[in-house]
Amino acid sequence: MTASWVRGLPKFDLHVHLDGSMRPETVIELARALPPERHCEPDLNLRQALIPPQRCTLEEYLRAFKITVGVLQSKAALERAAYELCEDAAKENVIYMEIRFAPLLHLQSGLEPQQVVEAVLVGMHRAESVYPIRTGLILCGMKHEPPARSIQTARLAAEYLEKGVVAFDLAGPENGFPPALHHKAIEIARRLGLHVTIHAGEGCCPEHIREAIDLGTERIGHGVYLYQDPDTENLVCERKIPLEVCPTSNLQISGVMNSYGEHPFKRYLDEGIPVTINTDNRLMSQIDVTHELEQMIDAFSLSRDQVKGVLLNSANAAFAAEKLRNSLRKQVEEAVVMPQ
Repeated sequence: MTASWVRGLPKFDLHVHLDGSMRPETVIELARALPPERHCEPDLNLRQALIPPQRCTLEEYLRAFKITVGVLQSKAALERAAYELCEDAAKENVIYMEIRFAPLLHLQSGLEPQQVVEAVLVGMHRAESVYPIRTGLILCGMKHEPPARSIQTARLAAEYLEKGVVAFDLAGPENGFPPALHHKAIEIARRLGLHVTIHAGEGCCPEHIREAIDLGTERIGHGVYLYQDPDTENLVCERKIPLEVCPTSNLQISGVMNSYGEHPFKRYLDEGIPVTINTDNRLMSQIDVTHELEQMIDAFSLSRDQVKGVLLNSANAAFAAEKLRNSLRKQVEEAVVMPQ
């Protein structure tokens, strides 16, 4: 399978963070335009600071977000970041993408939460009018913040349920912050009609995956550590709960692998778990979906049929209306023609 074949495939990105997927040039430009009191340290090399080490903890990986979140404090910046992310994805033939971010982190310059969400939606919808891509927005509560904040985020997400927001998520550090701390927010999100996905088992803590399932999550963000909890792994397989796998990001921070070939992705695929391939943070990991799909194809010698199956997993797992999911599935079926 050639790189051009993979680039031409209709692809998906169900797990991509807005503040982790900006163009570096945009971050630098916005940083330079900040008022003096909000400038980064004079001796900080911005371009280097945006790229975490090749091997690091989740907490170390998240430090770069202080910079990107810092420049996304205006409606114009938020709209621009959303538009550019959609544009970049569309140019590699991503046909459906769900962008996620934590809106309450973008109030430092006086914006209201609704203004933050609306600015991102404007950028996404503007891109949809230009490029053949469809999108959904996921709002994140942060695990290390007080539960009241995640409840606020869940209610905020519900305000925009029919306007582009599709789901609620829990993100952020794992150690010491189990999902159950935010059970009320998840209950509210589900009651108000939102889909739910939860980061779990990314850099530690396989028990958090079971906890997320018990809380009612429909998808698992990452799930790298799932194999360390056989009972939960069996449950995920039985219930066909999709995993949002992000190969390069997982390699950077998981602590359990030294190469793509050691990723448990293939184990989960062989067990029948609906794995999906995503980017997580295009900027911090310096990748796109095409790269991630190519790495899994090369590492595990995936057949065309297996690639097709992974793409269909994403279409099936999308937090979208059934009519749109049918269209996405059709595009995959038509594009991945099996050799005679």
